[in-house]
Amino acid sequence: MRLLAGVIETDGNEQLLIIEDGVAQLFFVESEEQRKEFAYYSLLKDRQLHLRNESVSGPGVFRFRYGPVTAGVREAGCFNLYTFGEKILYAGIDLSWKHRRVENAMINKTPQQAVNLAESICSNFALSHSIAFTRAIENALDMKVDMGVQNWRNILLEAERIYNHLHVIAKLASAAAQKVLSSHLSSLFEEALRLNEILTGSRYLMGINDVGGLHHIPSLEDMQHAITTYALISKRFERLFVHSVNNANYMDRLHASGTLTADQAIAMGLSGPSLRACGVKDDLNATISHLIQLPVITQNEGDALARMEVRAEELVNSCEYIIDHLKISDAWNFNSDEKIEPFNQSGEGCGIANSPSGAIAYYVAVNDGLITHAQAFTPSYVGMCAAAFSLDDHIFTDFPFIFDSFGVHFSDAAR
Repeated sequence: MRLLAGVIETDGNEQLLIIEDGVAQLFFVESEEQRKEFAYYSLLKDRQLHLRNESVSGPGVFRFRYGPVTAGVREAGCFNLYTFGEKILYAGIDLSWKHRRVENAMINKTPQQAVNLAESICSNFALSHSIAFTRAIENALDMKVDMGVQNWRNILLEAERIYNHLHVIAKLASAAAQKVLSSHLSSLFEEALRLNEILTGSRYLMGINDVGGLHHIPSLEDMQHAITTYALISKRFERLFVHSVNNANYMDRLHASGTLTADQAIAMGLSGPSLRACGVKDDLNATISHLIQLPVITQNEGDALARMEVRAEELVNSCEYIIDHLKISDAWNFNSDEKIEPFNQSGEGCGIANSPSGAIAYYVAVNDGLITHAQAFTPSYVGMCAAAFSLDDHIFTDFPFIFDSFGVHFSDAAR
């Protein structure tokens, strides 16, 4: 499928960053038909911080302001919910509380300096942001990255996927008052973070990636520990998940909550588990060359339960992926301190990464070794719109199941 990741305007020209068959490319806009191909073109071009900003009126209808800091909202963001009582008639989202203008801060920085800024956008997706950004720089400067670096990036992206999926599923269990299940899942989440620290020195995989290389690769002893631990995480999670789906009360809370059709998901520009839960493959697994291919997991119902089921199966597959790759440890012997020098000091390029919640893309322009333009495009931005749309006509007790199932973050959406 063709996915519009972002709209870039430079020097009076407009370019579309499009992902197709796992490849990101830039296309100059030469006709109105190119814009009309994507229903969410205007959303990505305008990048408004107030999403679905209309108002609703009627007998007894009022706006319920939920946030920016309150129970159930874990970041500084605000929901504008129109209701006359228990039912949500219309939902809008205010992202402005987390808007930090990180992309502007990259201007006149060296690519190496800007990597840390990319990581700072959203800690849960720090590695995905870092890799998408460095891929954009490497493409702009025509840098040929060592295969060992590419392989380790792929492995660590799956490590990021594992802890994020555990986090989302634990939140859904907690919202449904499944306290024992939530506690066990939170324990696995903590185990995954500790394993990240053993492998890389950072619980959230920060400070590991760099332009053209990596700052650290694990020892063979740490790799062996990771093989054992990921096998245990996978086994424990599968046992917990099988038990949880037999809980009719838990499943009823998720079933038919926040349902999207495939056509709606495509029209909103979704990617990742939220799109694949509607039965649509987004080709993001093809964004890089895998030594061992990852299967694309889909469900067809498009509801909160389907989004959770996609994440659950992906979590197990990611564990197996890491284990299988680490068992062929001879493939990871390379010099992590050897830096790849760019062929050019100027250029423009784009890069993408398959984050836990969908496509993260970057566009960068570099002149004489300094960044002159940078834009990040995140899955949480379109995901916030989809989450808000999915809340319409549901009752307030459905709110956490619907919103949390999209795996979106205010910091990621607002940048």
